[in-house]
Amino acid sequence: LVTVAPSAHQVEGIDVSHYQGTIDWAAEKARGREFGIASVGDGTYQDPTFATNWAGMKAAGVIRGAYQYFEPGIDPIQQADILIAKVGKLGDGDLPATIDVETAGNQTAATVAANIGTWLARVEAGTGRRPMIYTGPYFWQDHVASVAFGAYPLWIAGYGVSSPQLPAPWSAFKIWQYSDSGGALDVDRFQGTLAELEAFARSPNVPAHGYLDAVVCTGITGWAQDPSAPTTAIGVNLSFDGPAGMPN
Repeated sequence: LVTVAPSAHQVEGIDVSHYQGTIDWAAEKARGREFGIASVGDGTYQDPTFATNWAGMKAAGVIRGAYQYFEPGIDPIQQADILIAKVGKLGDGDLPATIDVETAGNQTAATVAANIGTWLARVEAGTGRRPMIYTGPYFWQDHVASVAFGAYPLWIAGYGVSSPQLPAPWSAFKIWQYSDSGGALDVDRFQGTLAELEAFARSPNVPAHGYLDAVVCTGITGWAQDPSAPTTAIGVNLSFDGPAGMPN
């Protein structure tokens, strides 16, 4: 395990399930909680509060996310498809979907890791966004024991500490669940500024496109557009007789 200090800039949020009952998302926003992550359920069980929370976060201007408590002993495709049906293709203002890994379900570490991989691939294809992994450092170390998922953003649990511990292979984390408020409400911090959180919750950028219309003695003409910001001017770099960045 490695201890990693939190960012100098942090954004507050909460994660909820049916155990918290009805959430007043506008009130949470007023308290400075800029993001929320709601449970879609546990394994194949579907959380009855998810649809209300998912819509409520959007209406209140809260950056929203969804997580599923993963049961390694249940078909990971079946579980993934439940989440995909709930959130569809993620858009701007939506965080990556999260797999909540905190039970082994009487499975071996190798089976747990394999089923996690299956879930992650299915959800990435279904939602259009690379998912996030939630876990505790010791649970991952002891019951998953895999270093194969370092490319996935990490949401780490760590209570009563000034800096959380991360299991291998991670050396950084996106979200830190730093308290459960004595069992009443899980509270979290995004590691970065609000602008960085908004960028993390933005749809994957579509490559810019354009066309070189003409090169003549009086000038160069053409056009370029970033489809993610179609009315915004963008810079264009031109290179001649060689790749970009070469001194000649």
